[in-house]
Amino acid sequence: MLDPLKGYMKGALRRAKDALVPDREMRAYERWIRERQIARREIYTHEPEPGLFSILTAVWDGSPVRYLRALANRIAEQNASGACEWVLLDNGCTKPEIRAYLHSLANLPWVKLVHGGTNLGITRGLRRCLEEARGRYVLPVDADDLLDRDALRIVATAAAEHNYPALLYTDEDKIIGRRRYQPYRKPDWDPVLLLNSAYIAHLGVVDREKALALGAYSDPAAEGSPDWDLFVRFLIAGHRAVHVPDIVYSWRVHAGSTADDDARKPYIVNSQRAVLQRFLDSRPEGKLFELEPSPLFAGGAHWHFRRKPSGRTPITIVRDPNTEQCAAACRQSEFVCLLGTGIEIQRDDWQWEALGITELHPDTAMIGGRIWNGRGELLEAGFNFDECGNCSNPHRGKPLTDPGYFGQLWKQRTVEAVSTNFAVMRSQFLQDLLEKSPSLENLDARAGLLAKQTNRRVVYSPFLGGLCRNDSASIS
Repeated sequence: MLDPLKGYMKGALRRAKDALVPDREMRAYERWIRERQIARREIYTHEPEPGLFSILTAVWDGSPVRYLRALANRIAEQNASGACEWVLLDNGCTKPEIRAYLHSLANLPWVKLVHGGTNLGITRGLRRCLEEARGRYVLPVDADDLLDRDALRIVATAAAEHNYPALLYTDEDKIIGRRRYQPYRKPDWDPVLLLNSAYIAHLGVVDREKALALGAYSDPAAEGSPDWDLFVRFLIAGHRAVHVPDIVYSWRVHAGSTADDDARKPYIVNSQRAVLQRFLDSRPEGKLFELEPSPLFAGGAHWHFRRKPSGRTPITIVRDPNTEQCAAACRQSEFVCLLGTGIEIQRDDWQWEALGITELHPDTAMIGGRIWNGRGELLEAGFNFDECGNCSNPHRGKPLTDPGYFGQLWKQRTVEAVSTNFAVMRSQFLQDLLEKSPSLENLDARAGLLAKQTNRRVVYSPFLGGLCRNDSASIS
């Protein structure tokens, strides 16, 4: 076990380096975000009308007052008219400087200061804020984090343009001192990825009445993951979230923050399990799954829905496929697995993994995984489309030990296309492809395009793995 003092010193040195000696990537990002902030003045022009937003912030002794002051200044800069309400909870604060600053904020007409008495904790504190709020939408913001100066205008514009949906979310980054880094440019709404990480958390914009009706912030078992619990409740209820693709929220990195080290909140592991178990319990097929720690991450709060074996899977394997073999396989079973030359499947439970994804996400037409060579280099791991509609392979050459952008190479997620060198497809979907063209040429791209055109899902899973024994499979 890591000595606590050594762990603290290691974290302090890392934070000092990031704050004082920014690397080239950090400097480039800071230039980009400054330019983007200027450009988006012409894009987002809808000022929030009165009653649209309530910001929710629970404050306790662990929230440094200097960060709360920075947040308050940012909100005040964009809320001169008082259109936005800020619900502040004194969550059992005992430090005189925090209590004094909270009382000074209460003098602002758009601030509602609520006293919780004793510390209610994260979940109950946010629930109290939610019950006190009156805006159409609530925006949970931590007391030590920071909003951009145009955050309210951006989300107000997006809400109006999308006819006021139940849920919106923005992109985010991290901030240490005055330096911003690690931008998280998020994918659009993806229920598969949401069950692997609470990627839409910052900034979440949530319909208040629906949140109350769905029991938001009411489960003490979700104490370490209240926002993820909130989003999963919306998912269970059938709501989709609208992505606002701009970075307006900075997650503060400091000695006591989860942004620096989620191990500072050891109860997070159990709370995440409770959130994901809620999803399984809501589904009739949920009893077929077990929640287990992800075998790809060494510790930490990462989970995998493992489909328990039960009988035989309705999957026919076609090795080195041709059109006739594929057509015959489609007539034999509900699913067809295409396996290219020299590919050796690396997990015994791969069929159950693929079947489980289609059960939890019934709109899935196709599932693919990772393929690597003998040197441990990725050959294929989920594709994107380029401007010409061709499949591009952004992960080729990365080591298997690379978790990818925000860990996404080690998480199930929706993608645009997957390699047909190792893919499981619904037989009807493969038949539709063959009816359009009997050739298997460019089947990866054709499948991805057909899925997009017919609102069917293509899923990447790191738990479908294949080793390519072909000696020519090298990284050029």
